[in-house]
Amino acid sequence: MKIKTYLINIKESTERKERVLRDISGYSLLDVEIVEAVNGKKLSEEKKDSLFDRKRFMWQYAREPLDGEIGCTLSHRECYRRLLESDNEYALILEDDVRFMYPDDVEFVLKKAVGMLLSCKNSIITLTHHHIYFSKRLWSMKNYSFYRIWTAYGTCAYLINRSAAKKLLSIDKPFILADDFQYICLEGIYIQGIYPWLALDASTMKSISSEIIDNRDNIAYIKIPFKYRLKKSILGKFRGLLFRMHILKWR
Repeated sequence: MKIKTYLINIKESTERKERVLRDISGYSLLDVEIVEAVNGKKLSEEKKDSLFDRKRFMWQYAREPLDGEIGCTLSHRECYRRLLESDNEYALILEDDVRFMYPDDVEFVLKKAVGMLLSCKNSIITLTHHHIYFSKRLWSMKNYSFYRIWTAYGTCAYLINRSAAKKLLSIDKPFILADDFQYICLEGIYIQGIYPWLALDASTMKSISSEIIDNRDNIAYIKIPFKYRLKKSILGKFRGLLFRMHILKWR
């Protein structure tokens, strides 16, 4: 069994690439292909506008996108394109700052998770941390449990199947954060998450700095059109109802 693995790495970050390749070299089932990350800081304004819908992003998040966020989303979409151009039914996507918390369990978890991934249309299984999840446990193995996810944080390690990749690429010009799993979930993609988390990103753990996401201190928020505020309000009330009904939980 081989799992096609797309490893996202900024070309100049050779030290990160070498480190993560050392870490995953012991996993014989990973067929690793390096995907050069899109460096949003190096894109011209015209290029950003041609590749990314900044206006829809602002309506979605009430702020302008950071250059690193644009690059991150475009980098993950390149992985989806490569998956669809291949003969593979699924792929593992890793970022170069990924850290596996339980290295001895990685191959065991991936083998089992792939079976679940293939049994669902439009499916993603995130291996990193999630915030809001559906309380009903879907399945368990060894010390791990899997739940359907409402929101999660980070894209350092996840499995995706062809139909989900195709659906995400059906929008010609992206406008969301790569890890906006709430939006992705509401668009009909079935997202599962693992607990305890199998992977975390080193930049979030503060052990290394982030190269893709810029400093967030200077983000300027804007007032969005009424219909978008109304949509967010309705979604918030619906989510609150699911919490009160104990359908959703917060981790």
